Formats: sequence, C-alpha cells, structure tokens
Amino acid sequence: MNTSYKILLVMTGGSLGAVSRYAISLSAARLFETRLPIGTFFANMIGCFLIGMAFAMAEKTNFLSPGARLLFMTGFLGALTTFSTYALETLNSLRTGSIGIALINFLVNNLVGISLVLAGMWMIEIIFKGE
Repeated sequence: MNTSYKILLVMTGGSLGAVSRYAISLSAARLFETRLPIGTFFANMIGCFLIGMAFAMAEKTNFLSPGARLLFMTGFLGALTTFSTYALETLNSLRTGSIGIALINFLVNNLVGISLVLAGMWMIEIIFKGE
C-alpha cells in the first residue's frame, strides 16, 4: 500500500468522522439544553467505546486490515473524538469562573472514556471467548 493511498484512507475516514462529530454536536444541542458540552462528551465517549472494540478486534482477528485501521481508527475515530475541543471547553469553563462545570467535564470525560475503552475491549473478549 503506497503512501498516497494511506493518506487518502486517513482523509476519507477523517472527513466522515468530522461530519459525524458535527452531527452529534448539533443533535445534542437540540436534545439537551445545558451549559455542559454534552455533544463533545458524546462524540468522545462513542469514540472511546469504538476504539476499544476495534483495538481488541484487531488483536483477535484479521477483520481490520491495515487499510481499514487507517480509515477507521486513525481517520474516522481520530476526527470523531475531540480532545482539543474538550480541553478548550474545560479551560473556557475555568476562565469564566464555572469551576464546577470544568470539574464535571474533566472527571466525566476521563472516567467514562477510560471505562468505555475497557468496555469495548471486554465486549470483544466475550464475543470471541468461545473461539
């Protein structure tokens, strides 16, 4: 697989991930009226769960080829998850004096994110336990 093709895979996955992140943020803004950046949270948590599953799946099977990993894990999930946005939203909450919001955002994103990566990996372990 040549470098140009690898870049195309990452770009394609990244485009789809960025559009998905935007759609999640818009949907969350419509559904929940809160000062919490819930759309960023949902995008990050979905990404955490999916990357846990994808990583475990890649270890157990040949389901994800190197090209599929570039498209899905590097491109799609890299653009879907929004650590830089999460960090900025947390910092902006601190700057505006919303220390409670910043603390909730920090703790929930980190604790739930790590838990969902583990949950994704655990789910694949259960699915492939009989094999």
